[in-house]
Amino acid sequence: MPTRTRLTGMLAAAVAILLTAASHAAAQQAVIVVRHAEKADQSPDTALSAKGRARAKALADLLRAAGVTHIITSEFRRSQETAAPLAKALGLTPEQVPARDLPALVARLHALDPASIVVIVGHSNTIPPMLAVLGWPNTLDLHDGDYDDVFVLAPHPGQRASMVRLKYGQRSS
Repeated sequence: MPTRTRLTGMLAAAVAILLTAASHAAAQQAVIVVRHAEKADQSPDTALSAKGRARAKALADLLRAAGVTHIITSEFRRSQETAAPLAKALGLTPEQVPARDLPALVARLHALDPASIVVIVGHSNTIPPMLAVLGWPNTLDLHDGDYDDVFVLAPHPGQRASMVRLKYGQRSS
């Protein structure tokens, strides 16, 4: 039967392994988070408006040469339509992760190559907790009219992520 000291050591090793795995959940070179572009109406799964389609094109123009290797959207049409011009320009197929399923998003990021540059198209109510789980601990208020933000995170395993907040396209708020 193992001694108490040995069990404690094994438990400490297991915790260290779990913490290391969690800290590498977003160990990509960069994670670029944007909110979907302007929507056509308030229905639950609406398309983009004309302004939203223009913003989606502006996002593609902005990120075309950024080295993006993966695009992740939510299940909602507005998120997918925001990513579509960039995906087409890069020849990538966006992956869908449910908007509120942060554990699934972290698992997907964890499975990617550390050299990946990932674009995630989210929503005003999912981006703040998403940034937190990716290692940026500050608070962020996104308002309903905020569509022009690009959050570029550089994860640092075991440490706080670096983040730069940029604006793109026509000013939205």
